[in-house]
Amino acid sequence: MSASYFRYWGKARKDDGQEGEYYHLLPYHCLDVAAVGWFLLDEDKPLTRNLAEFLDIAPGQLRQIFTFSLMLHDLGKFASAFQNLADFADSPLIRNQPRSGYDSRQARHDRLGYFFWLMASRGRRLDGADIGLNQVDISQVTPALDSLNALLDVVFGHHGYPIDWGSQPRMMKDYCHDSDVDAACDFIRDCAQLLKVTWPEQKLADREWLTRLRQVSWHLSGIAILSDWIGSDTAFFEYQSADLTLAEYWPQAQEKALRALAATELVKPVKVQPFLSVQKHFGFEPTPLQAWAESVPLASGPQLFILEDVTGAGKTEAALALTHRLLQQGEADGFYFGLPTMATSNAMFSRVAEHYQQMLSVDGSRPSIVLAHGAREMNDHFLEALTTAVKTDSAYTDGEETASLYCNHWLADSRKKALLAAVGVGTIDQALMTVLPRKHQPLRLLGLHRKILIFDEVHAADSFMFELLDDLLRVHLRQGGSAILLTATLAKRQRERLCRIWQEAAGVETISLPEKNDFPLATQVIPGQRLNEVPVASRAAVSRELAVSFVHSEQECVSQILAASRRGECVVWIRNSVDDAIRAYQALVEQLESTDILTLFHSRFTLKDRKAIENRVLATFGKKGGQAERRGKILIATQVFQESLDADADLMISDLCPIDDLIQRAGRQHRHIRDQAGNCIDKEKDERSAPLLLVHAPEWQDQPDADWLLSHLPNTEHVYRSPGWLWLGMEILRQLGAIRMPGEARSLIEAVYGDHAYERMPDAFKKKEDCYFGELRGQSAQAKSQRIDWHKGYNQTSASAWHDDNIEISTRFEDRKTVQVLVLKRDPQGRLQLWAEGESHALQNSIVKLAKRRFADQLAPLPDNLKTAFELILQRYPQAKFLQPWLPDHDPLFGYSTELGVFVSNKEVE
Repeated sequence: MSASYFRYWGKARKDDGQEGEYYHLLPYHCLDVAAVGWFLLDEDKPLTRNLAEFLDIAPGQLRQIFTFSLMLHDLGKFASAFQNLADFADSPLIRNQPRSGYDSRQARHDRLGYFFWLMASRGRRLDGADIGLNQVDISQVTPALDSLNALLDVVFGHHGYPIDWGSQPRMMKDYCHDSDVDAACDFIRDCAQLLKVTWPEQKLADREWLTRLRQVSWHLSGIAILSDWIGSDTAFFEYQSADLTLAEYWPQAQEKALRALAATELVKPVKVQPFLSVQKHFGFEPTPLQAWAESVPLASGPQLFILEDVTGAGKTEAALALTHRLLQQGEADGFYFGLPTMATSNAMFSRVAEHYQQMLSVDGSRPSIVLAHGAREMNDHFLEALTTAVKTDSAYTDGEETASLYCNHWLADSRKKALLAAVGVGTIDQALMTVLPRKHQPLRLLGLHRKILIFDEVHAADSFMFELLDDLLRVHLRQGGSAILLTATLAKRQRERLCRIWQEAAGVETISLPEKNDFPLATQVIPGQRLNEVPVASRAAVSRELAVSFVHSEQECVSQILAASRRGECVVWIRNSVDDAIRAYQALVEQLESTDILTLFHSRFTLKDRKAIENRVLATFGKKGGQAERRGKILIATQVFQESLDADADLMISDLCPIDDLIQRAGRQHRHIRDQAGNCIDKEKDERSAPLLLVHAPEWQDQPDADWLLSHLPNTEHVYRSPGWLWLGMEILRQLGAIRMPGEARSLIEAVYGDHAYERMPDAFKKKEDCYFGELRGQSAQAKSQRIDWHKGYNQTSASAWHDDNIEISTRFEDRKTVQVLVLKRDPQGRLQLWAEGESHALQNSIVKLAKRRFADQLAPLPDNLKTAFELILQRYPQAKFLQPWLPDHDPLFGYSTELGVFVSNKEVE
């Protein structure tokens, strides 16, 4: 090994107790990672072919130039400052002393990689011929050099976000020795010779081709990150300092890469089982919507489906049938099912998990299905892991975590892993983060490639979310993906916007907009064709009339609840804020002098307790709940109850809310067909008394003053901001006297959100409405400002800032900052523990998300005498350093209980 680059280490372990070599040579590690990338970008993969076709080069050429670039991903580790992070006695490794010691903030090794490339290319230490270029002088600033730099942006950014190229070379020199630059140049030259790189030289110098390269750089960077993770797994890539040339080691690296990838599902082809029929796959006769889904002609290429139908019409099964057919047609290799909330994704996971094995298989076995948040314990019958746990190296120094540490931390967070699995179920937020400049964002984009996106309750997206959804749908279409959007209450303007988004993203010149106002309605958007809008019938079981009446005081609501409970009915009161829900719960406790029949369900519980309450709610109010479980039970809940939970109340009271939310809530009253005692029956007609929805609202006023809502339901106005919308909803309900679905669905929605709704709003509300409309425009602008600029490619300039995982970037508009609080407790011996100590995913299950100013900033800090104990928790759960620890028993102002969640214990705080 005469080359000087063999005197540099690339991976090191600090634990003297580990077996094997103490270091892995840098050139070998670079080849390990490149070998993984070589197989991830196999010429026969659809992704490789798609990217190569877009770049107008052969798949093999794309594979070759990407692999060469990947060999240079750790070029910055040639810096002597980095090399001095570890000392190996009696080794032949270099020990140069640079002017400055290593500083991961100023010049981490990924940024130092650019310095070495700059010294090699513009410093005339390498010419074009050294890397296989015959027509390009890389010492000059040229379009070709810009293309090479774009490729190196991809690989230098392998730690999850683009590097900052702004550091001055003069400053970077302080971390290096001249011999380091010589070694790096020799390595670059020998890697090019090893692969015999042939460049598309004319295209390299073409500005239009550079634009295309920047667009595909997002996918290539995802492959680079994944390659670095897998190529750092010492279970397959053991440390080696043997006397092997690059040409001798390269076949070994490829063999190891094959074995490492074989241990994952990432390169295994997914086999699609034949789609037969809804009857065959689900065991029941299809609803009209499901019958459409199993028979509608499918186009080739990306297409958008919008399925609008009443609650309980089987939209989920219709979406899965469409997905199965698209998979069978070869349009995708998997799917991601996004729900509005964590609670709804828990419920959906079980439904999808029961079915997906009829759709897909990998090597004759079940493919991974992952729930997209780490706090849900996986069903034992389904696989969770995409890869085996990667053996970790120790961090070299602060700010220099190793790839294996990144990998384990990322894969331990199943919110992210779900996007790489063949089948993922989670919140819509995990998919929306794809368009935000967050660490490891390219992996999210890569994970969604050749996936079908299914989003439920899409109408619930606020202005902020809709901007992100707009961008995500455009990006997804451009990478050839299809999407299925489900809703029961979509305003016409929202449907028009979604159809426009899909066609504009496809470059359609003449936009075709929806024309039909029927409901239920199935819409298929195929770029370049007229919209396929098909009215579908509703089955009798879900066609319903729900009488509406109004109550005007909390005491009247309590009286109605107690009376219904005494009659043996199960009752739900949905409040618009957590504080209102807690107050109502406490009022009922005082009346009943017991909590035996009472349950409180809101978002201010730890995940552990939310899951337990959710399971209790479904056991009582769900389809399997019968007379024994339901009789007299009372649930006080917030909005967490209204979306996608398969629950059913005999009597429902709802605080006045936007009409689409009210329709969603009403869908949970008499949802199932039951006998008079509350047991589910297999009949067409419910045997209970006709349902009545009680709406808790201010007294009606034809000409209300501006504080009509604020004076009666102040928290409701703080949550929904538009008293005019709520007044319009109350007006149409008073006129119609009932919610009749599906016949009057459009009338209800358009009365509030239609083109002429503002004109009918009382003048007293218009000033507030104008302010609210301005807020909505501000939300949209804020979302736009946070999105990635895809055209600039994977580099620092594509976003105003790139954020680490500990920086919260919300996918929903929040005018109040929130903090993730880690709830702690003491065991009987007084030892500090997590709230969910001893359970699976104990850390995630002990977290509650709280408003920063109102709660988190006022929580009592840990006592000094417990800080050492908390350090022990941090050793077990390093990611807890990003959370705010809280011991409720030590807090004089706030408390926590499994019945109330986080509550105010000192009235002065309120």
